[in-house]
Amino acid sequence: MTPILPSSGTRWRSAVKAGFAWLDDGLGWFERSALVTCILAMAAISVANVISRNTLGSSIQFAHDVSQILLVIVTFMGIGIGAREARHIRVSAIHDLLPQRARKVLLIFVSLTTSALLFALAGYGRDYAQSTQRSCRVLPEHVEFVGLSVPVGAMPTSVAIVMVLIGLILAGHGVRLTHHHGGRWLRQLGPVMRPLALGTALVAGFLLAAWLFSLFLELVANREGRCRVTSSTGFPVYLVHMLVPLGFLLGSIQFALAGIRNLIGRDNYLSWYRRDEYESAAQSAGQSSLGEARERQVDG
Repeated sequence: MTPILPSSGTRWRSAVKAGFAWLDDGLGWFERSALVTCILAMAAISVANVISRNTLGSSIQFAHDVSQILLVIVTFMGIGIGAREARHIRVSAIHDLLPQRARKVLLIFVSLTTSALLFALAGYGRDYAQSTQRSCRVLPEHVEFVGLSVPVGAMPTSVAIVMVLIGLILAGHGVRLTHHHGGRWLRQLGPVMRPLALGTALVAGFLLAAWLFSLFLELVANREGRCRVTSSTGFPVYLVHMLVPLGFLLGSIQFALAGIRNLIGRDNYLSWYRRDEYESAAQSAGQSSLGEARERQVDG
């Protein structure tokens, strides 16, 4: 019996889906990790600041500036993860009245136009951040690497954006692999060794993060040119402003992925992996039963 080989169209779709799925997974893991880390850091700094103010009589000097920076990261990094999880506000009255194929056309149009809008906002945000940069430069103009002079600070903007995106995607996949293999390895350990191994891994991760942060602080301390900085930390303000176009760009990518998935997929999608569908009948019945039970409790 002759085996059925996949057609060229099927292979093409599979290759495209695999590439975009790799991009989506990397960005998704990075965004979630960044949001969790920043929210935990905001909570820790706020609690420490309250304790310091009520016990020592003075606030932590850098608490306000760092909290503002973390809030900017959480706000604009949340654009991408909100689009990926389809948690943004949708007005679906017209969408729900359309047939299946018309819904797909509408989803493609909305996804791609929203992506274009966010990309334009990212461009405006970048222009504003560059206007506040003045002559400030954090990265060195050239870095010697394996006998080659790499133009880091003098790199074109488009190349720098691509390099940043590749770095974010690779970092996200690094977090994913660590979570997957580390979790499987921990489950194989005994009840005594598991807490010890987990504590060692957390300490190693903290030390690695502290080392990377110290390298970044060294770059900030050795900055060149005229810089507008924050009051307590001396952090260049334009770097905070650059987080805004980065968040818009990540959101633009997620909406573009939703449009592409609708173009190459059979079903309708709100994001790369989330289908355009309502809850199942069992979930709806469960929620209805829960609501009725609460109403009976209130009436009782």
